[in-house]
Amino acid sequence: MRLGLTTAAFYGRLETEEAAARLRALDVDCAEVFLQTPSEYSASFGETVKAALAGIPATSVHPLGTAFETSLFSPSRRQRADAERLLEGVLCAAEAFGARRYVYHGRSSARGRRMEATFEQDAPRIEELCAAASAHGVRLCWENVSWCQLTSPERVRAVRRACPHVGFVLDVKQAMQSGFDAVEFAREMGDRLCNVHVCDFDASGRLCLPGRGIYDFAALAMALRAAGYDGPVILEPYANLFLDEAELADSLAYLRKTMEIASQKTANRV
Repeated sequence: MRLGLTTAAFYGRLETEEAAARLRALDVDCAEVFLQTPSEYSASFGETVKAALAGIPATSVHPLGTAFETSLFSPSRRQRADAERLLEGVLCAAEAFGARRYVYHGRSSARGRRMEATFEQDAPRIEELCAAASAHGVRLCWENVSWCQLTSPERVRAVRRACPHVGFVLDVKQAMQSGFDAVEFAREMGDRLCNVHVCDFDASGRLCLPGRGIYDFAALAMALRAAGYDGPVILEPYANLFLDEAELADSLAYLRKTMEIASQKTANRV
């Protein structure tokens, strides 16, 4: 598994290309690029990010999907076309900096309101979006998010049946906020798991950096290894969870050590 950090860790502190450059000072194998705004949705900006990363592989792109992903399903043709233009810009940027995974939230709701599972109904449209992404060498990867549609392992099973080309993103904190352990999602995502987002939380559910909370990352890493997952594990903290980059470095070191120990234990079981 490759350990990475998202540029979203610096959201509100740095612009995207500045955050990408800052990753070079940290011990990461890869990066997830969070595109913050439509002016960044272009191949030319993607080249700017690629230069800022200076050789760090960008494994995934994560746009501000709440701004347009719901509109991809709009009954309004014009609204849908505008959303498609934004999606195309994100995909052009991703292709430019080499990301092969698109972190997709899908249709969202106000937090606390349960979204309907309309996967069979939405499947033809989702397959169209998968094809649009594939044209740029990118796979659409659906993330479990507590305030969107993919809120349970059962729903992951439904997506697997309805949408054969969709990959998945496992998010540890969102699993907790949906009332599940991330390992339950990982089992259902199976061989279509393409990306993992990690963050920690305490006994009351308050988020924190990995290594400061109660989540068993060793158990997660062992489960991922046992399932044959060898993709990116991306530290995805909100900016208010740390004061400086030294704290990020400590958390990355904790995750790397945990992943290495889990790898050895898993190998010994075989």
